[in-house]
Amino acid sequence: MDMRKSFIFSVLMLSGLFSLAQSTLIRSFKTDTYGGPSVSVKVGNKLFFSAYDDLHGRELWCTDGTISGTMMLKDINPGIANGIEDYFDYTSYNHNGVIYFRGNDGVTGTELWRSDGTANGTYLVKDLYIGTGNSAIGYFTSVNNILYFTTNGGTALWRSDGTAVGTYSLRSFSYVSNLYGFNGLLYFAADDANNGQELWKSNGTVGGTVLLKDLNGVVGASLPCNFHATSNKLYFTAATNDGWELWSTTGTNASTQLVKDINPGGNNGVLDFYSEVNMANLGDTLYFRANDGINGYQLWRTTGSDSSTVRLSNLVYGVDSYSIFPIVNGKVMIHNYALQNFWQYDPALDSTYITDYPLNIFYNSSNRKFTFIGTNLCYVERDSIFGCEIHESDGTPNGDHRIQETHLTDNWGTYPGQNFNNLFGVIGNELLFTLARTPYNTEIPLYTYTAGSSINCYPPSVIVPVPVADTIAHFVWNRTQNTSEYEFRYRVVGASNWTTVNTVQSYCGLYNLLPATNYEHQIRSMCNMSWTSWSDLAVYNTSFVQNDNIVNILAERCESGSVERIYWLPTPQITDMQIRYRIFGTTSWSYASNTNGYKRITGLTPDTFYEYQYRAFIGGSWEPWYSSYRYFVTTPDITTGVSSPILETENLYAVPNPTKGIIELTGTDFDYEEVTILDIAGRIIDVKAIENGKIDLSELKEGVYLLKIVANSKEKYLRIVKQ
Repeated sequence: MDMRKSFIFSVLMLSGLFSLAQSTLIRSFKTDTYGGPSVSVKVGNKLFFSAYDDLHGRELWCTDGTISGTMMLKDINPGIANGIEDYFDYTSYNHNGVIYFRGNDGVTGTELWRSDGTANGTYLVKDLYIGTGNSAIGYFTSVNNILYFTTNGGTALWRSDGTAVGTYSLRSFSYVSNLYGFNGLLYFAADDANNGQELWKSNGTVGGTVLLKDLNGVVGASLPCNFHATSNKLYFTAATNDGWELWSTTGTNASTQLVKDINPGGNNGVLDFYSEVNMANLGDTLYFRANDGINGYQLWRTTGSDSSTVRLSNLVYGVDSYSIFPIVNGKVMIHNYALQNFWQYDPALDSTYITDYPLNIFYNSSNRKFTFIGTNLCYVERDSIFGCEIHESDGTPNGDHRIQETHLTDNWGTYPGQNFNNLFGVIGNELLFTLARTPYNTEIPLYTYTAGSSINCYPPSVIVPVPVADTIAHFVWNRTQNTSEYEFRYRVVGASNWTTVNTVQSYCGLYNLLPATNYEHQIRSMCNMSWTSWSDLAVYNTSFVQNDNIVNILAERCESGSVERIYWLPTPQITDMQIRYRIFGTTSWSYASNTNGYKRITGLTPDTFYEYQYRAFIGGSWEPWYSSYRYFVTTPDITTGVSSPILETENLYAVPNPTKGIIELTGTDFDYEEVTILDIAGRIIDVKAIENGKIDLSELKEGVYLLKIVANSKEKYLRIVKQ
């Protein structure tokens, strides 16, 4: 393997070697033209969202993070017609523990609805525009006990106390947007056809809905947006002769003023154009992104005066426009597409520095790809062993781990984004997330995971059968951490005795099965010389047939350094399946064919990253090659503790592993003489001295390495991940 391939393999394996935890399937959802479950909106200890099923169409659902607490609340539009449309998170709002949203019952059109999380508490508030026409509800905000919202495509401002009689229009505008509550009053941007979009306020009455200040005078609209309040000031961005800059107000015309001309001379200080940006605050100190024209966009802070408005960071690549500035343990987190870790500003130290929270260069622009739960970061990550999965970090140097292997195929890709995992929401310490569909379940599954879970030994929970023949089936399951052995048991449903299969691999084959028979099965893991509990009971019927003319890849598993298994789902339509594969970065393909559900590809190069494509033979001809690439690595099942012979260590361990610097050798008391560091291709990188059982690897680049240790005239090998 050449240097380029070795580098790719080393970098992409990093997160694939960390420990695992356990997640639980809540339920699965069907898809429609809008996709699967919508983005959720949190209300109290529940997440509200829209979802589709074949009986009710797309309707209002909620979950408390449990199986029994996940339910459709009401069939708003009876039958298969949709009661909820797309963009649920943009057209719904949490007001005093009740969710208000756009619903359509098929009679009144799309109007204002509310729900308290029960069927009886889910109902139409008012038919704002009588008849079947839609009210086109848009922006929402909440001020004390009053809900404010816009209708008619943003040309009318309404208020509601949750009752029909208490829901009425305050005023019409050419356009009204960016509603925000502060100190008992409503603030917003509006155009009354005289001033352009300027800053308005309202006390909830018709007469009290007034222009607060025309920031631009006759020049044009100032477009107030991006409102954010501390306890004593309301901040917002606006465009005037000074460019896009930061403004503040306490509610009077006189107090509404430019905070600071950050980028002088009419240049833009906080925005380049009208767009959404985020701000955060700790107490009365506001943190935001700004550009002084010299240092690019960096982190700034202010308490509202010119002198208190100062730049805090000086990152080479600046601060991203979509940075949400999470507050974690009293510190402001900063992210950028070019950084590999979050940075943070610590007010106590008045210092900005890098953290050990990983920052995914590909996915950090999406707010559904990472979230902080207390001091734990849950995030989407990918690696060359497992592909895209959900991970967690506690912010310590070696505190990263994969929550669970949920995809049995490596869905890694060269493209910058991915659609396999989305963070659905957080309830307490529970993270809810969705995964991609599978050939056996075309629905989108929703999982939950307890952040900071200390579970490190558990049975597999993703078990996929592969029908090979009427009497033969293979089973593949997710690899679990700290597992030295698996036990698979199965029996005919109703029988009393089990047949067991023990294996160190995450797959096994069952033979001499009875045709057209239901078999129930379970798996458990051996961890630290003890068996876990059994997995949930599942049933497989040996007559199962999948009618499909598409090849569905179920799993990839490395049998040995030179043999890879590709599992797929056979169908009556596909009489043959062909695979072409090559070392990643090369151009020459090798070919293999298969008809029975799994193909053993032999003669591969150990510890090498491969890509492959596949196609089906249907109706006497070959289909085109599947356009996307899939991947596998010829490294034996490293997460189970099963290693290739070269890695035999005789109770010799290195901790911590992964490491950022110093490792310590523990285990049998060997007389250590020296250590040679090799890359994954076996090339010598360096020779290090061992001092008091410790080795300094600080100078190594990030990647995967082998340590060859000469002890008692014997060679020992350890695999090390350097972060």
